[in-house]
Amino acid sequence: MSLTLATMAYSMQFADEGSTIRLHWKTLTIPITLSDSLTKQNPNIKTGSDVAGAVRRSFETWEKAANVRFEITTADKQSISASGKSGDGASLLTIAQTPENLLLFSGDTEEVSARTRTFFDRNGFITEADIVLNPYEQFSTDGSIGTFDLEATLTHEIGHLLGLEHSSIAGATMFQHQGKNGIYGLHNFNARTLAEDDISGIRALYGAKNSDANCCGSINGKLSTASGKAAKDIQVWIEETETGRVIAGVLTNSVGNFRIEGLSSGKYSVYAQDSSERKNPTAAQTFGEIEISRGKTTNFTKKLKSLAKTFDIQYVGFNGQISQLAVPLNGGKSFMIYVGGKNLDADKVTPGFNSPYFTVTPNTINKLDYGSEISVISFEIKVNSVIPNGEYSFYLQTKNKEIAYLTGSLTIESFENPWSSSIFSSVE
Repeated sequence: MSLTLATMAYSMQFADEGSTIRLHWKTLTIPITLSDSLTKQNPNIKTGSDVAGAVRRSFETWEKAANVRFEITTADKQSISASGKSGDGASLLTIAQTPENLLLFSGDTEEVSARTRTFFDRNGFITEADIVLNPYEQFSTDGSIGTFDLEATLTHEIGHLLGLEHSSIAGATMFQHQGKNGIYGLHNFNARTLAEDDISGIRALYGAKNSDANCCGSINGKLSTASGKAAKDIQVWIEETETGRVIAGVLTNSVGNFRIEGLSSGKYSVYAQDSSERKNPTAAQTFGEIEISRGKTTNFTKKLKSLAKTFDIQYVGFNGQISQLAVPLNGGKSFMIYVGGKNLDADKVTPGFNSPYFTVTPNTINKLDYGSEISVISFEIKVNSVIPNGEYSFYLQTKNKEIAYLTGSLTIESFENPWSSSIFSSVE
């Protein structure tokens, strides 16, 4: 008997309500059927797009990160398997405008780039996963404004096909939101490349490549409130202590437990914050350093301090726009960053970073008017020219040390962001 799940790391997909049986493929070689609706000219894909290259690179991206490989064949099959207890056994990638495919996007045609329908058995083994690119939307591979990037979309959906859910890290490929080209006035290529969070998640399911001798270790953790109760739905994340790069983030479960796997050996700093909508949320907190060793699980038990949360960061922005999408930056440049949320006061909060590669330009914090329902501030940052690629967090802090993070919301990419305030040279 099989069950089905319509997907929305680093979070896993689970086969049971208790979240104990993780979804994954039993075999490390996964067969994929590519519909000719993608290989032939299609009105939903911009003419001249490198479809074959986008498909190949998106699968290779995951193959390079973990011990999996794909066998891709082409067929004239158009429709995914109907919802139900079992599929037809073929994992299809399609964009055809058939009734079954269109049904996945009823009532939600403009904001979603694609959906993945997964079939699995009682043991949590995925037996089939079908990907449908939204037949109501336009795709391209050259960054055309108003289109979804084909390669970024496929890379995200392949993560679902492999068993990953949405990530809480804004710059991760598996982050729940994907924008169209043109957000911030930039190409939306970020999701083409995996974040460390994505890599940790996929390694947790399939293991690292045999060539990666530094991987993998894990953290087995538990958080409780100041009163000793289970701290549920708390975002926990770790950053490289030396660089400040975000490596992985998860949410605690109903009894306050969390587990982070697929980690390379090294020293990491641990952070937590309440990102829920509960009545009395707790402000962000730092738990110090933890060391991960290959082949070992490090236990981590902490109690949250009773710290009131009086303001919240909800959005980041650039070029006058704010959204939930990470802002792509480059080293050796300055950028004006926008931050939106609740009760943000430019006179009472100070921006900062855990990474030594970012600095805030003095006297650049300004209050902006985006209407009465949201408060927005802006400030200029300088990015060191030798910063490693990856995802980084920033925080806002009050004089009484209350702090709030937007985790992984600044991403350093090889793709150029031409809209810098200035360019400088820095090697410190």
